[in-house]
Amino acid sequence: TVPSLLLPRVGPKVVVSVSFLVAASGMALLTRLTLDSAYVANIMPGMILLGLGIGGVMTTAFQGATAGVRHEDAGVASALINTSQQVGGSISTALLTTVASSAATDYLSSHKPGTLTVAQAGVESYTATLAWGAGIFVVGAVLTAFLMPNSALAPSEGEPVIAH
Repeated sequence: TVPSLLLPRVGPKVVVSVSFLVAASGMALLTRLTLDSAYVANIMPGMILLGLGIGGVMTTAFQGATAGVRHEDAGVASALINTSQQVGGSISTALLTTVASSAATDYLSSHKPGTLTVAQAGVESYTATLAWGAGIFVVGAVLTAFLMPNSALAPSEGEPVIAH
């Protein structure tokens, strides 16, 4: 993968920070969606950038969190990482669901009722949520750039694997 190729050259701080910015740009592209948006032209580019960015963040963060862990502690370290990801995902889902429902409610309360109004309220809820998500990713990039060490990741202690 691209992050694993870049990691030895530029370090984890750069990979994670840039990956956050790539994901943020994907979300920012998706905020431009309308009721008439086409998948290939309007949705797919943002989704590709979002996937590349999240992939770079998650793989590098997981590798960094398990780097240098003794073999007998690898299961506990991995479980802690997965638990942290689940808790973070739950909190962010709750926060962004509140943003989405507030945006839809605001749109519906300020426009005449109708089928297109309800559909546009859905689009407004998505774009507001995506804008907040992009902002959160930018904050993540800045925090990572200032707080994350850029040192080489220590190899994990492991047992030799016999190839089949």
